[in-house]
Amino acid sequence: MTVNPIERLDVPLTDVEQQIAVLRASQLRHAALGNEHEVVADGDAIYMLLHPELCSTDADYPGWIPGGTR
Repeated sequence: MTVNPIERLDVPLTDVEQQIAVLRASQLRHAALGNEHEVVADGDAIYMLLHPELCSTDADYPGWIPGGTR
């Protein structure tokens, strides 16, 4: 198995914004249906996309610069 460098996991900001838009739409649909658990799950996913620094520490990926060059 070949190890992929962490830089290959970085995605363009436009992709993240699109994912957030999809999740917000999903959240609105679930809210309209009264499905509170899914509303919370969508909100959690949005929060993690907006705050990736909270999902790991520098020690997890030494030397990686989010949004850096590939």
